[in-house]
Amino acid sequence: MEQSGFELDNVTFTYEDGAQALSNISLKARPGEFIVVLGANGAGKSTLCFLLSGVVPHIYGGKRSGKVQVSGRDPWDDPMYVTAQYCGVLLQDPEVQLFNPSVISELAFGPSNLKVDRETILERAEQAMELLHLKGLERRNPRDLSGGQKQRVALGAVLTMRPRLLVLDEPTSQLDPVGRWEVVDAIHQLKSAGEMTILMTTHETDDILDLADQVVVLDRGEIILSGSPAEVFSQPETLRAAGIKIPDALDILIQADQAAGQKTILSDEQIRTMGADSVGKSLAALIQQGRLEVLPQPTPARLSGRNDQPFALEAHEVTYQYPGYPPVTALQNINLAVRTGELVGIVGQNGSGKSTLVKCFVGLLRPTSGEIRVEGQDIQKVPVGEMARRVGMVLQNPDYQLFTISSKEEILFGLNNIGIPIEEAEKRVLEVLRWVDLEKEIETFPFRMSFGDRRKLAVAATVALDPKVLIFDEPTTAQDHRGRYQLAEIARRFRDEQGRTVLMITHDMDLIARYAERLVVMWNGKILLDGPTAQVFSEKEALERSFLHPPVAAEVARSLSRYGVPETVVTPEALLACLRGRVD
Repeated sequence: MEQSGFELDNVTFTYEDGAQALSNISLKARPGEFIVVLGANGAGKSTLCFLLSGVVPHIYGGKRSGKVQVSGRDPWDDPMYVTAQYCGVLLQDPEVQLFNPSVISELAFGPSNLKVDRETILERAEQAMELLHLKGLERRNPRDLSGGQKQRVALGAVLTMRPRLLVLDEPTSQLDPVGRWEVVDAIHQLKSAGEMTILMTTHETDDILDLADQVVVLDRGEIILSGSPAEVFSQPETLRAAGIKIPDALDILIQADQAAGQKTILSDEQIRTMGADSVGKSLAALIQQGRLEVLPQPTPARLSGRNDQPFALEAHEVTYQYPGYPPVTALQNINLAVRTGELVGIVGQNGSGKSTLVKCFVGLLRPTSGEIRVEGQDIQKVPVGEMARRVGMVLQNPDYQLFTISSKEEILFGLNNIGIPIEEAEKRVLEVLRWVDLEKEIETFPFRMSFGDRRKLAVAATVALDPKVLIFDEPTTAQDHRGRYQLAEIARRFRDEQGRTVLMITHDMDLIARYAERLVVMWNGKILLDGPTAQVFSEKEALERSFLHPPVAAEVARSLSRYGVPETVVTPEALLACLRGRVD
């Protein structure tokens, strides 16, 4: 095997607790190749990264059979400081990899521990900062940077070690759109340089179409598909069964072609350049050829909560400043009223004020000025115990909310505190664990579960309290395609079946398009847009000002409006419902 690739030959790995994570895995990467690994949570993606980087067996023990070779060496046999010299790993949460007081010291830490000379370290750090657009941040504390900047600093710290294999474990899963763009752009530059082999695991299939040389799909520890992007994405049913999100542009094209009676055949180059513009042109051609027709009846817009419903949450002239020198103004004169029964999406870049606003709604922060009302009552007059019954919030990081010895005890803790009888509490535990598909984990210690499952448990513990308002802060973080829609369905059921109010903060435009009837866009501590979701997504210039983009389906629908496709369409399902095949 050449010295800068890797090879796994018939590898099976079982953790010490008996859980088999990988089964008969054979995978080979040539020097300079970019491998993308897709799979649902629990498919074995992270374990594959651990095997290549030496995290297994040196941190997580277990039994392995088969052969693993990275740059001609077996990470099983080398101490981690040796493996780190030829295999670098970037984890999904940059916080766990950053611990130095400045960016420059973070970049220098690895090579300095290997006794690399000072001039070489500075040269490597300079090259990493240039590549990753970190110039000007040298003396900043990494803790004070944005999510995208933190991830780029963590990546830079890996690159200064000069690895021959770079392993990226879901590097964009916790980032806003700007952060994702920054990191993906850096990865593009690394690939273009062609100096190292790269393996990246991800749920974000839209990000990898123009990156991957080889795509591998894992399902329950086994490789079920592998090949070029065109070869893998030409099997949509297999991908859906494995819980893989098909990029919306490709999904729309495949289903439109099926309706028109033809099979979608695409080259790797067409896959790499696919987007709303190319799909719109393809569908327009099918309409012009008479292969598709636009149904005459418009798609009805979904209605927001009834205007005769009382207000569940209100913010009146709310301003909030974080203390400091100088203080940071996170909210500026916010006016927002949410009626009972609404499902409202709140979007915006990191730092736009979304999380600060909902923390004011739940009482975690007290506005510097202005007033927050819950069901018409000033929040400052509502006792803390009563607030838990009225407003429930699921934080972006579930680890801040979990602290007991089992899933069952986690849910019972809140129920006991609000005085729910034990028989009713036990019943609610089983019910909410079924809602989030964790009933088999009822006695599991939460921190033995995956990050995605811990997120589901935090949702279950909050929903069990049956609050009148449920707030999700970034529910899709670290969730696979199946998991993020499962949580969104819980939000919808909570609203539909129990008449509750739901606020959902997210960067996932496609998810918001499917579930939120009303959309609030925040920018720089202010509300930039507020209205029905389809109407807000039509404000393309305003969205771009806040570095947001409408869903692919909305852009395709607008390009087909001259043929009669309603501009209120924002989801692939609604778009395809407007079209009918005319096959002779």
